[in-house]
Amino acid sequence: MNKVALLATALLGLLARPCTAAAVTWECPAGYQVHEGLNVGFPHKGLQRSFWVYPPPDNTRPAPVWVPLTGTVESTNGNLTAPRSGANALMARQGFLVIGPVRQCADGDPAYTGARCNGPGADGWIWRPWNEGRAASPGGDRWKQDAGPDASFFQAAIKCVGTRWKLDPNSLYIGGISSGGTMTNRALLFDSDFWAGGMAISGEWYVTRDDGTGLAFNDARSFVAANPDKIVQGRAGPYPLPARLGPMIVITVWGGDKDLWDCGPPIGPCADYRPATQASSNFFAAQPDVVHIACSSSHGHMWPQINTQAFNTWALKTMASHPKGTSAKDFVLVPPPDGYQCRIGRFTDHYPERR
Repeated sequence: MNKVALLATALLGLLARPCTAAAVTWECPAGYQVHEGLNVGFPHKGLQRSFWVYPPPDNTRPAPVWVPLTGTVESTNGNLTAPRSGANALMARQGFLVIGPVRQCADGDPAYTGARCNGPGADGWIWRPWNEGRAASPGGDRWKQDAGPDASFFQAAIKCVGTRWKLDPNSLYIGGISSGGTMTNRALLFDSDFWAGGMAISGEWYVTRDDGTGLAFNDARSFVAANPDKIVQGRAGPYPLPARLGPMIVITVWGGDKDLWDCGPPIGPCADYRPATQASSNFFAAQPDVVHIACSSSHGHMWPQINTQAFNTWALKTMASHPKGTSAKDFVLVPPPDGYQCRIGRFTDHYPERR
């Protein structure tokens, strides 16, 4: 039986399984009319936000939702339509309703790729593209138990889209690359009651000491390397980390030895996604109601470049095969496309000498 048939069989089998429906109310801000294409002027927490909507061809039954997030140097439009950036809008053809949020730093422009979205954050945030991690300074303390305006914006956009298209409240998935991957980690850690799952591609964990205080870049790398199986606190999520997450499926993707980022002068090398993805996988894999899939490849710090659309289709159909409320122990992993090594559980290939 081929991979597509296996996924189809898994999906059909889940139809008979009980699910816990997410408590979602479909509603828009007063007077707002959502439509296919680019939606602008969406009022949320004092700002006017923008997002794309790509509906599936069939609106006769509730669709799973895919919310892809771009990273720092590529635009929302690139993430949705450019092959090297994922071309995530194509997932609408696979039956998903795709919502492409525009970053706050882009001032509503989905094509923007400039300096406003590339640099240290403000108002207690670490980095600028998404509100995805609290700063180590006292200014970041306000975000220890508050997910922030981006996390709530994604939910508000979905709820508004659901007033026009039929959406499956048990199949709401978020994912992204780099800062978008970090934002995915944040959304899942804060709002596991809402999301059915997500895919963090090269996302940060912003590893901290056990007391939540920050670590310098190289100190964080050394800390995880010395403790590769330890559950560590991180500034991408709440402090302290949740004792127990709601039922979800989470895919974490590592781009291999070249999955690094240099922030340029005066900061220099600033992100190594080997320890970041190790730390995130350790936490999610330890959660009893979470299916965690650790995937490694060799594409570096980019949206997966090998068999990109085959990988996207595999990842999203894998997540959709495990809607919210499905028992984690019943999950069966279908092998990914060529070029990827994926397993249920935490990463075991990052620090092989310590296995």
